[in-house]
Amino acid sequence: MTAPRDQVHVVLCNPSDVRNVGGAIRGVANFGLGSLRVVTQTLFDPGDLRAYSSESIDAMTFATYPDLDAALADIERVVGTSRRTHTDDAAPEWPAAGLAARVADGVPTAILFGNERTGLLRGELDRCAAWVQIPTDERFASMNLAHAVACVGYELARPDPVGLGPPRIADDAPRSPAVAREAFFRRVLEHVSAVGYPPGRNPEHFVRRLRKVLERANPNAQELSLLGGVFAELRRLGHLAGVVNEERP
Repeated sequence: MTAPRDQVHVVLCNPSDVRNVGGAIRGVANFGLGSLRVVTQTLFDPGDLRAYSSESIDAMTFATYPDLDAALADIERVVGTSRRTHTDDAAPEWPAAGLAARVADGVPTAILFGNERTGLLRGELDRCAAWVQIPTDERFASMNLAHAVACVGYELARPDPVGLGPPRIADDAPRSPAVAREAFFRRVLEHVSAVGYPPGRNPEHFVRRLRKVLERANPNAQELSLLGGVFAELRRLGHLAGVVNEERP
């Protein structure tokens, strides 16, 4: 079974080279993906986009967004691409082979690609429920951005590889929108920062670990609301006890 590719959207996070954006447009058009969304403050010249995409911009959906929140507003599953070594707190790795089977449920999915120089930043990776690594040679692992988009597009377009069996991790479709999950984690970070939890440790690190646990548990919107109420009540009790620092970020 192949993925319903019109529900898979490529998101470029602050690309710097219009040639790469044009090449990514062509890759999205080649493999029939839902759209190319570019998070940027740069106004790319429409003529350059048309030229560097070999006019394939007319055969696909292209849009720019001021920030990642706006680009992911209608997305339920977010998958990142990265070559970094990840800690135990990171989201699970999905092998590139078999990616189509993992997103074949039709849930609106975004595949995030980082800036050409930096890759996905820590905050961008935190938005991802999983991440994918293209198996390039370790002697020269880094890929051109447009080529990476094309490789992922190919994995989404081809039939399931014979003999690979089911995906390594059994994944349910997200039961709450990505925007709702991100808003929940932001509120939790505010609450734990205000009460100084964990004591003597980094609240962002705590929320990152909590994110991993809850992504695995796959809570629905009502369950997130319940958990959010618990953290809000702990903050209220901390305020009554005089331990809340409302000036913390």
